[in-house]
Amino acid sequence: MKTAYFTFLIIAGLMPKFAFGDVFIPNYAVPFPPVQTQTMPQQTQSGQTGGTSLLTASNFPKTFNDVDFADRIAVKRAAYVPFQDMDAYKGLVVAGEEHYTERQLAELEIQRQQDSLSLPKAEYCDKYPTDDEYCSPDESTLADTIKIGDAPSPDTKQPFTPVGSFSGRTIGGGAVIARNDIHNGSCYPAAKSKVFKNMVMTTGQYETSLPPFEKAMITVFRKEGKCGEIKGDPCGYTCYGIGSGPNCMGHDIDVKNLTRAGAEKLYHDRMWAKYHFDRLPDVIAGDIFLASMASGPCTAIKQYRGFLGLSKNCNIDNDVVRATENYTGDIHNDWLDVRQKFLIDVAERKYQNRVLKGWMNAIQLKRENGCHVIPTDPLYR
Repeated sequence: MKTAYFTFLIIAGLMPKFAFGDVFIPNYAVPFPPVQTQTMPQQTQSGQTGGTSLLTASNFPKTFNDVDFADRIAVKRAAYVPFQDMDAYKGLVVAGEEHYTERQLAELEIQRQQDSLSLPKAEYCDKYPTDDEYCSPDESTLADTIKIGDAPSPDTKQPFTPVGSFSGRTIGGGAVIARNDIHNGSCYPAAKSKVFKNMVMTTGQYETSLPPFEKAMITVFRKEGKCGEIKGDPCGYTCYGIGSGPNCMGHDIDVKNLTRAGAEKLYHDRMWAKYHFDRLPDVIAGDIFLASMASGPCTAIKQYRGFLGLSKNCNIDNDVVRATENYTGDIHNDWLDVRQKFLIDVAERKYQNRVLKGWMNAIQLKRENGCHVIPTDPLYR
């Protein structure tokens, strides 16, 4: 009897293992309580949906990237408007005519003093013919000095020349189309001079992309090749015409370590592009740019607008561009006639003609080196 009882207990204890395979579930485990399930909507063959769902629709707030593309552009444009006329060069103060002429006088005066000590009198008086202290100028001396800057006479003045008449290499590499409505075309090469350096000292970084600017910079480096400090120059230490003083173009850079490539970029960014000389046609863009270096951008632009019969302000706008394109005649030499008369007046009124010959030589250099002027003796690298 005892044997049968113990056999029954063993079989009863092993029944859960046999019922659920290899998984042993203790006979004291509490079953998981039943869960009432909800079904997602199911689409039937008739197109109807059945069942219910615990999910509810919700709208998230939109971001800027969810807005239509055209609206995003409009928002960005509106945000930019308050800043569109601002300049990245916060400390740059544009100097006026007085500042620029003082700089030139300081440079010429130092050179004159050095020449007075080193040159024979005849050579000195040839270079400074209007100097009353060391030379003996007569009535014709002033007139002869002014003639240095004169344009060629009408019978010899070079007209706009048809394409194909110049066989040498051009600045930009293409044929020169010598019209008043041409923008960013090729220019004729520079012309050799009896007064200024006969060297092309630009790096060539703008030769293909901006031929008028490249040719103007060739002229700049022929005139402004020195680095150093000149007594009386308000810009202090100067290199390639760029001064380091507080009101000068190089006020925020290390001018003493300025390279020619750096000078070219500075002239491009802070003068050529800043004052929109790049909007002008090739025939005159370089001339106005060079005038701005001599008298200040605002003075030069005002003069040019007056020359075209426009209101005098400091803007190169659509009116200036159209008037230039529609100008009849030799705008290059006609404009330099205006500049010559202006400089003659300044030299006499402020500097007793001490700077006159130097300024007339500079005017002649510019006459010979306009973008569309064919050089009689081309200057190459």
